[in-house]
Amino acid sequence: MQSTEITPEVFAKVIGLVKKPLIVPDKSMIPQWKFCTINGQKRCTENIGSTNILILDFDDANYTIQEFENRFKMYKYILHTSHSYDGKNNKFRVLLFLDRSYDINRLFFKCHDKTFSPYHYMLEYFPHIDPASFVKAQFFKMPALKAPGAPYYYNIHNGKLWSPDSIEGFPFAYALCEQKQEEYIRSIDEQNKKKRDPNQDMTKAKEFVKRKLDEMPAGMRHNGVFGLAAWFSGIGGSYEEFRSIPRPAWADKAYDKQISRLANEWYKIGR
Repeated sequence: MQSTEITPEVFAKVIGLVKKPLIVPDKSMIPQWKFCTINGQKRCTENIGSTNILILDFDDANYTIQEFENRFKMYKYILHTSHSYDGKNNKFRVLLFLDRSYDINRLFFKCHDKTFSPYHYMLEYFPHIDPASFVKAQFFKMPALKAPGAPYYYNIHNGKLWSPDSIEGFPFAYALCEQKQEEYIRSIDEQNKKKRDPNQDMTKAKEFVKRKLDEMPAGMRHNGVFGLAAWFSGIGGSYEEFRSIPRPAWADKAYDKQISRLANEWYKIGR
């Protein structure tokens, strides 16, 4: 199954919610939304696919709604103020419509080399943005007011579709980010292998890590995994070798995510 980012029916509902926001006194109870495809049968972070809508969250006292509207007057967007808007501050969100669908993982990819890091190009282009706007799994609160009659502003603006490819350097970063990161990780693994005795057998080290993982008590697991990874990297173990160690019985999605994130951190954690 692959759901589409937005259909005409959904778009009409979005417009309706923007024009007539929900009344939700408690901010924590506001429903959230995200516009993207889902690959597979399960809706989870790992299955998030592509999007043709950027959700931008602004909460910078030095950047106004009018400044955004002037900068993007040529483009199609929906702007609405946030739940904490008081009529004076500059707390607002924008749905910025893109020229095509972009793979979210690559759109927000963080590469060790910023030349090939789409995430950093986006941050530089939107300097006043909340960085959470470019987190793959981030959902955003729907338009809502604290009470009837609370200050609220919206702008449903028509124009051309905005393209991230208009950012100098972004097209190359988007196309090559994953490849460059994989090449970098492989080079670090090779460097780590050179640091150790060619006759060194990592079997005992892997068995040690496996035993410590199995014994690790709840409440200490996140830091414990990181500590074991740092030790293993420090003695010359590669990320691929560490990742090949069997999962402990208590491992869950949080563990799997941490192991995946270590790929980008491996080059520095063992130093």
